[in-house]
Amino acid sequence: MRTRTIVATLLCSALVAAPAIASAQQSGNRNGAEAQQRAQVERSQRDLDRDRLRDRDRITDPAQDRDRIQDRTHAPDEAKQAEERVYGHELMTDAERLAYQERLKNAATAEEREQVMAQHREEIQVRARNRNIQIDDKGNPVRED
Repeated sequence: MRTRTIVATLLCSALVAAPAIASAQQSGNRNGAEAQQRAQVERSQRDLDRDRLRDRDRITDPAQDRDRIQDRTHAPDEAKQAEERVYGHELMTDAERLAYQERLKNAATAEEREQVMAQHREEIQVRARNRNIQIDDKGNPVRED
């Protein structure tokens, strides 16, 4: 009889406790799902904030865009300086400059390069005389102020 009472008591307490346990598990699952959802929302918000900052920087600093475009469209300073080092570059067309640079590049030895440069120098001096232009020792036209 005592055993029946103990079993009956345990059974009743299990029946009473079961809904409470089920409720606790559901709230635990809900909390886990809510935490995951909250984390996803936070990640999305961070991404949106990052995009807004990028857009703001693009809009508020047009100099950055201008510089970026200029870098893509203009020759680097080194290329311009190399062009200006060509003797008589102002008296030459772009095609002539490219051909001259190609001849220099294709010269096998330093002596051949010197020969190509000497021949070019003479040609530019003749061209300048024919046009009645005075040039300095770098091949640049002398401007009278």
